[in-house]
Amino acid sequence: MSQSPATVAATLAAGQAHHAAGRLAEAEAAYRAVLGAVPGQPDALHLMGVIALQVGKPAIAVELIGQAIRGNPRAAGFQANLCAALRRLGRLEAAAEAGRRAVDLDPTLADGFQNLANALADLNRHAEAGDALKALLALRPQLTDQRLQRARCLILADRPADAVEELTALLAGNPRRADAYINMGVALKKLGRVTDAIAAYRTALEIAPGDPGALNNLGTALQEEDRYEEAADCFRQAIAAKPESGDAYVNLSLALRALGRVDEALEMARLGAARNPEQGEARTGLGFLLLLKGELADGFREYEWRTRMADFPSPKRHFSIPAWDGGDCAGRTILVHDEQGVGDAIQFIRYAPLLKARGARVVVECNTQLTRLLSFMPGVDAVIGRFTQPPPVDAYVSLLSLPHLLGTTLETVPAEVPYLFAEPDLAARWGERLGPRRGFRVGLVWAGNPEFKDDRNRSPGLAAFRPLLDVPGVEVYALQKGNGRRDLETLAEPLPANFTDLGPEIGNFADTAAAMQHLDLVISSCTGPTHLAGALGRPTWTVLPTACDWRWLDRGEATVWYPTMRLFRQERRGDWGPVVARVRTALEEAVRAHGAGGRP
Repeated sequence: MSQSPATVAATLAAGQAHHAAGRLAEAEAAYRAVLGAVPGQPDALHLMGVIALQVGKPAIAVELIGQAIRGNPRAAGFQANLCAALRRLGRLEAAAEAGRRAVDLDPTLADGFQNLANALADLNRHAEAGDALKALLALRPQLTDQRLQRARCLILADRPADAVEELTALLAGNPRRADAYINMGVALKKLGRVTDAIAAYRTALEIAPGDPGALNNLGTALQEEDRYEEAADCFRQAIAAKPESGDAYVNLSLALRALGRVDEALEMARLGAARNPEQGEARTGLGFLLLLKGELADGFREYEWRTRMADFPSPKRHFSIPAWDGGDCAGRTILVHDEQGVGDAIQFIRYAPLLKARGARVVVECNTQLTRLLSFMPGVDAVIGRFTQPPPVDAYVSLLSLPHLLGTTLETVPAEVPYLFAEPDLAARWGERLGPRRGFRVGLVWAGNPEFKDDRNRSPGLAAFRPLLDVPGVEVYALQKGNGRRDLETLAEPLPANFTDLGPEIGNFADTAAAMQHLDLVISSCTGPTHLAGALGRPTWTVLPTACDWRWLDRGEATVWYPTMRLFRQERRGDWGPVVARVRTALEEAVRAHGAGGRP
C-alpha cells in the first residue's frame, strides 16, 4: 500500500533527526523506508550516500549521491558531498569539478566552498584553494580554522604577505593559537623577515612549550642567522619531544655540518634517513656527508635522491628516450646533460670520455657559457646549449649521475689533467692582451654565484683578499664575473698598480681558459673558475669555508679531483683573515721559488 506524501516526508524527517543525533542505523532504516515508498527519492539517496561516506565507504557514497544528483541535478548540497566523497577516493579533479558546481549552484553554501578548497589543496592548486576559503570566510567570518587553512594555502601559493595579513586577523581575536604563530613564522621567513619569524616561533613555544614543529622551525630560522649552536639545541629538543620524526635529525645534521662537526652530522643524517627513507632531503643529506667523508660509492648512490628535494636547484629533466642505467652503451648515442652550476659541469665533464671509451657516441648539453670550451674536449662528439633540440639520441644521463653509474671510489676518480684545453688561437690573443711579463702572474676570483644558497659562506669577497694584492713581485689579474664585481666599487682601499681587471673582456669560459694559460697561479673561492683552472691542470689554490662542499672532503690540502690544486681551509666559520694570511705566506714563498726557477 502506497504511503501518502505527508507520511514519506515524516519518515524522511525522522531519519534526519536520527542522523543528526548520530544514530546512523536508525537513520538508514528510515531512508530505506522512504526509498521503498518512493524509489529513487533524491533526498533519501543523498543522505544514504552521506552515511556511506561517514562509515568509510566512499565508493558507495559516490554511487548513491550520483543517483540523487540524477534525480535533482540542481541540488548544491548534493554536489558538495559528492565532492567530499570523490576526494576520499582520490579522484581529485572530479572532486574539484563537483565542488565548483556546488558553489556555482549556491554561492552561499559554506560546505561547498570548504569541500572545494580541500580538493584544490590536494591538487596543489593552493591559490585557487585560498580563493575558495576567502569566499567561505566572507560568508562565515567567525571561522578560525578555515582562516588558518587559508593562510597555509597562501604560504604554499607563494603569497606570504597575504598570509601574514590573514594570520594577523586570526590572532587579533585568538591570541593563544600556537599554530597561527608557527605559520606566521613560516610566512615571515619567506618574506626575508627572519628576526620577526624567530620571535613568532618563540611566542608559539611560550603558548605550547616543547612543540616539535615550532622547535624545528625555530631551528631552521636560527640557521638563517648563522646561529647554529642555538639551532642545534632546538633540533635536539624537537627530537626529544618527537623521536620518531626524521625531520629534526636531518636538520640537526645540517647544523652540525655547518659547525664543522662532520662525524656527528653523519650519525644524525643516518638516523634521519632511517626514519624518512623516501624523503629526498634526508637521503641527499646523507649522501652529501658520506661524500664529504670520502665514502664515494655509498655517497653517490644516496646523492641520486637529490632531484626529489623540494628546493633542488636544477629541475629533474624528462626526455622521451630512456635514461642510461649504466649498462652496455656501445654503438649508442648518449645525451649527457649538465645540472646545477657551471663548476659541477666542469668537474664532471671528465666522465664523458669514459662513455666514449665504452663505444658510445657522446652528445653533451650544457650551459651556453660552456659550449665553446667543451667543444674542444677530446672524447665528446657534439656540444649543444641547454634545452637546444638535440640530434637523435638513444638515452640520456646527468653528468652528476655518472660517478654513481660508473662505480667511482676515491681510488678510481678519473683525475688525469688537463682534460680541458684552451683554444690555441684564443690563447695566443690573450697572451698578447697580457703583454710582457712583469712578475709572478696570479689570477684572482673572490666570489661565486649569489643564487647559490650558501654563497655567503663560501665567497670571501675582494676585501678579504686585499692582503694578497700587495705581495711584492706579483701581477694580479681579476678574472671575476657576475655580482662579485660590485666589490671593485666598494673596496675601501684603492687598488694597487699591479692589479688588472680582465672581467669586462671575458665573454665566456673559453676566454677564461685562454687567459689562465698565461698565469702562474689561480687563487679562487669555491666556484666555477677554480674547477676550470684545475681541469686545465693549472696551479690552483682554492680557499674553502669551514662547512665546505662535499667534493673537497672534510680535511686535507690536496684533492683527488685536481692534482695541481691546493686547498686552504677556514678554521673558524666566517673568519677569512687567518686563511688569507696563510695564502699570502704561501704566495710569498711561491714568488721566491719562481724567481729561483721553481713552481708554486
